[in-house]
Amino acid sequence: MRIRPITERDVPVLVDDLWLPFAEEMAEIDEYDALAEDVDVRAHAIDYRREQLTDDDVETFVAEEGERLVGYTTVSYSDSPPVFARDAMAKVNDLYVAPDARGEGLGTSLLERAHEWGRERGCRRVSLSVHARNDAAQSCYESMGYETRYVKMDRPL
Repeated sequence: MRIRPITERDVPVLVDDLWLPFAEEMAEIDEYDALAEDVDVRAHAIDYRREQLTDDDVETFVAEEGERLVGYTTVSYSDSPPVFARDAMAKVNDLYVAPDARGEGLGTSLLERAHEWGRERGCRRVSLSVHARNDAAQSCYESMGYETRYVKMDRPL
């Protein structure tokens, strides 16, 4: 298993083989995360990932097994507003492992690579959001020392 930064060539494969299945899994957990039906979701996702390739404050790492991508994580850098006595933060925006590659520590390895990326940029903390109903992900994060600091709430208007 090799974890490396994403390349331009990887983007369509990442979207097709990892991001779309991830989005579909999240929609099964909560319909709030359902994909739009009236737009070309794939094309928008590819454009979005390509834009990130030129952003120095965002990195996507892919896990490669042979020629196949089996997982990915995206991490971003964020400065703290000057009114707070805290350092810059790394934020894990996405983490997904293909179902047939789960249970072997790949999610942990991807997160560790995201942590390393944050440390290289001077971040002292890392954050992420996890769906309240995603028990498996929460268990993984807690085993790595993540703890709940905030609870995000929303409601229909």
